[in-house]
Amino acid sequence: MAPHLTVDRVEAGNGEVPGRLGRTHPIGADPVELRSLLRPASIGAGLSGVLPEADKRPGIAGTAYDTAWLAAVPVRPGQRASRFPSSLQWLVDHQSPDGSWGGEVPYEHDRILSTLASLTALASFGRRAVDRASVKSGVRYLWQHGHILASEPVELVGFELLLPALIQGAQGAGVPVPPHLDIYGKERAEKLRLIPPAALYSPRTTAVHSLEFLGDEADLAGLKAAQGVNGSIGNSPAATAFFLARRDDEPALAYLLDCAGRTGDNTVPVLHPCETFELLWAAYHLFLAGVPSAALLTAQEQEVLRSSLQAGGVSLSPTFPIPDADDTAVALLLLHELGESMDPGVLQAFALPDKHFVSFQHERHSSVGVNLHVLHALLRVPGYPDRDATVVRLVDYLAEQQIRGLYWFDKWHISPYYATAHAIAVLGELPPHLAPRAAPLIQRSLDWLRQTQNGDGSWGFYGQPTAEETAYALLGLTAGSQAHVSFTRSEIERVKDVYERDRQRCARAERYLRKLLGPGNWDTERKLPPLWIDKCLYTPTMVVRSAIQAARIAYRRAERTRDLGCCGRNRRPGMGSMAS
Repeated sequence: MAPHLTVDRVEAGNGEVPGRLGRTHPIGADPVELRSLLRPASIGAGLSGVLPEADKRPGIAGTAYDTAWLAAVPVRPGQRASRFPSSLQWLVDHQSPDGSWGGEVPYEHDRILSTLASLTALASFGRRAVDRASVKSGVRYLWQHGHILASEPVELVGFELLLPALIQGAQGAGVPVPPHLDIYGKERAEKLRLIPPAALYSPRTTAVHSLEFLGDEADLAGLKAAQGVNGSIGNSPAATAFFLARRDDEPALAYLLDCAGRTGDNTVPVLHPCETFELLWAAYHLFLAGVPSAALLTAQEQEVLRSSLQAGGVSLSPTFPIPDADDTAVALLLLHELGESMDPGVLQAFALPDKHFVSFQHERHSSVGVNLHVLHALLRVPGYPDRDATVVRLVDYLAEQQIRGLYWFDKWHISPYYATAHAIAVLGELPPHLAPRAAPLIQRSLDWLRQTQNGDGSWGFYGQPTAEETAYALLGLTAGSQAHVSFTRSEIERVKDVYERDRQRCARAERYLRKLLGPGNWDTERKLPPLWIDKCLYTPTMVVRSAIQAARIAYRRAERTRDLGCCGRNRRPGMGSMAS
């Protein structure tokens, strides 16, 4: 889903947009440059009317995990032939040379689950020598890489529920799964204890998105009760395919055919639809770069978000009736910037007493990103009960979550560059009396960004550079230059030198992005590898493109105003009365 970015609306203000420092900043040198940065073709198809016209958006790219579940659907329940043979063939054609399936960035939680699901489909319905060879190669991968799971920083959605079920399913199909993979029995029991039994099949509980974890224990009547109005089980192609494999169901089949038709390559995404999430995250990244809400949301989109907030919170899609703190906080922030009178009290539903905020109910791990975005909303939107104390608690929470005093991870993204860029931007908005608490957090993260840039201007946490991570690092460096940081007179010359070198770092990063993703190059999949977390890794194409465009906009704006050399002189508006 894409934000509404018509050039006419942006140019109405003489080519300037309100900056985060409480004044205006020119985005580009001229209208031609502005069109280049904000033109719809650069960010994705359909930048206006996105919520009511979801067909015009790029959507979520297909994944091996969900495609494997689709390939495992029999022609009829109990038969030994795939209903989707082209998807089964896709698995054979897209197995990695090392025997695995999954994203291009090697992340074992993603690779192991995707490989188990693919092995189950091939062992169930593959009859050729090439199918048997794929299974053999995949099993070897499990033996070689299964032990790495415990060393990775972030688990996938429902991993503790899905891994045991996938192991059982693969074994049932005759796959010799290594015994050392079956290590999540305790975590599975803990997760199930958090979910009330009556809520297991409820379309208003997040477990519905992962109901394939039930395996042979699934209740068909319960699955039917969990089905949404769009025919899906929890907006999940995998869970819906799991249901269809056990019961012929026309709405479920229609949903899966629609998902497969959108990708055009016999694959299905991990999540569909999620148009509100795509809209808000594309808009939020551009908002961080200084683009105003008025240029990001149509009147119709504003009304949909406003109605959702009044009803108790914003969810990732109108077809997914479970509000979350992330979408709710960002919607509050963007609507407030439009001059709307918004009540931040809606966030109380996600607050733990005297602690941080949760994304959803029944979750085992907190999200740094959610708490950053809630903090951002509270810094801008007045009226939250006991706001001052809540902000202090959130700052303390974020300080505790910084890894080795260098960076942050978020549970919804495997790269620390994502959470760290957002943290630098949000913490830089703290009012003067809290800024000293955040200053060392920001400066250590900036040092980490500086020292981890590759020679070609790129960044990448997992041994290979990506455009998305480079964009986040560039956003972080430009945001860090605007944070409220004070320096002594003796430090000024040193700081000037540091920030001059930052300008050079940012210039290299922008050149890298421009060269890699210039006109006509957006559609090369390898340039946007999956880094976002669901049950597997995935690429929300619109969101990633917006992050890249936002980074370039932020860089060019900073260059125009020389903000990269002015650390500590400028600051964005903070908490209104709290800052006074």
